[in-house]
Amino acid sequence: MVSFGVAMSFLAGLWLLMAPFALGHQGVDGDFDPRWNSVFAGFAVAVCSLVHAMAPRETPWLAPVLPLIGAWLVVTSSVGMSPVGMSPVVGHAAVSDAVTGGVVLVVGLGAVARAVTRWRRAGGRRVRIAGDRDRHTR
Repeated sequence: MVSFGVAMSFLAGLWLLMAPFALGHQGVDGDFDPRWNSVFAGFAVAVCSLVHAMAPRETPWLAPVLPLIGAWLVVTSSVGMSPVGMSPVVGHAAVSDAVTGGVVLVVGLGAVARAVTRWRRAGGRRVRIAGDRDRHTR
């Protein structure tokens, strides 16, 4: 069964993939186009969420990735939210990235807390999962 946090992060990843196009965000001239920041971050969030949904106990190393992506989105969108010369479309995209990044950050911190709790309950060793077989048994 997929947890609420994994489902939320997957939906947030899908939104990040579609938001620049759904909000009508146009590319900007210059070195940095924030539209692709959203698309790449959305792809990473969606892939991490799917992998974590399929094998949550086998991928505890994946837990810190989501909060890092969420923090990245919050920081990069707030840097782009300078009110001077900003079109409303760019403003909507920046707010969308900031809010979605905050959701990914909170969900990711929950995933990290869950992974640490599992690790502590296991006494710092790998958690034995149903279906694992000992190599030394028949």
